[in-house]
Amino acid sequence: MDMKPFHSIGIGRLLMATFVILAICGIAIAASSSGYPRTIVDDAGRQVTIQMPVEKIVPLDSCGAKMIYLLGAQDKILAVGSDVISRSGYLPGVKERQSVGKWHEFDYEMIGELAKDGDGAAANTIVLCTVTGMDPVSEIAPALEGFSDITVIGLDTHKMENVTSDLERLGIVLEKENQVVENMAWYNQKIAQIEEAVAGRPAPRVYIEMGTSRGLGDLSTYGVTSSTNKLIKMANGYDVCREPKTFLKVAWEWVIDRNPEVILKTGSVDTLGWSRRPSQDATGLEKTRNEIFSRPGADTVSAVKSDRVYIIWNSMLSGFDNVVGAAYLAKIFHPEIDLDPDEISQEYMLRLGLDAQEDRVLVYPHPGISA
Repeated sequence: MDMKPFHSIGIGRLLMATFVILAICGIAIAASSSGYPRTIVDDAGRQVTIQMPVEKIVPLDSCGAKMIYLLGAQDKILAVGSDVISRSGYLPGVKERQSVGKWHEFDYEMIGELAKDGDGAAANTIVLCTVTGMDPVSEIAPALEGFSDITVIGLDTHKMENVTSDLERLGIVLEKENQVVENMAWYNQKIAQIEEAVAGRPAPRVYIEMGTSRGLGDLSTYGVTSSTNKLIKMANGYDVCREPKTFLKVAWEWVIDRNPEVILKTGSVDTLGWSRRPSQDATGLEKTRNEIFSRPGADTVSAVKSDRVYIIWNSMLSGFDNVVGAAYLAKIFHPEIDLDPDEISQEYMLRLGLDAQEDRVLVYPHPGISA
């Protein structure tokens, strides 16, 4: 009898159980009691105290909004930033929420008015923004200081390293500790499943290009300090960009010199991925792939020669979504592994309150299916 698989599974379950117990203990210590006030330290290092149960939430960032849905607190969402509508408008009820503007142009007076109850008294409201993103707490918090019972919390939920800790912080604020533990256990179980599937396999050289790139001399990619680089590494790929930066510009000749075995290009869309083919979406995606194939010298690049060029939905590379991104990247890098990224994606969508979305694709062409 081969004891290695059994041993691996047993160790994995033991580690998962240990993690859940530690998570529960961590939340209990942070919350310190079942009542209020409740205090957390946000990602800006600010000590934030919530004096009473939160009645209303204004998320300005799409990754933060998704965490609210994961915790089952979407009924408290009062209004949203435009980023939430444009990047996660597929979430139930998001497009019906009042928009309070976009980055650097938020309507703070509107937020203050919306926070009031019908009798004019202010409800306990939190505004959820980022620290290093487009809606920084350093800008938002001072602008809302004059409004009573509005608390600003800065959480960089888009960063891979912050996913579980920020969910825990938000769970404390919203009294959703049980939902935090449940979601964190699921997330870590799936990450462990992905890492086990790719362990010990040769890591292909990967180049990832942002959809915002303009011209072959002005291509945007991710450096080693980015969450995307960490995600590529988790899926057992080797990012050919080794610069200690988050983003940087490169030229197509630079890509040719590094000869990636896999090319990824991100696509931004305000829906849940793209329609399956035949569709207008598929036609546009194929056009994007063909542009890469037609670039000067592309026929010398390993990824092009082996038809390993993919368009990927950029939303799954950040925030809690990254568990879905890691699964698809693992299948792209290692198509032979026993892993079903579609199944993980569907499970995640159900956690967000979405019905099964079998008519949508998050990667084109689908890993393992010819374009």
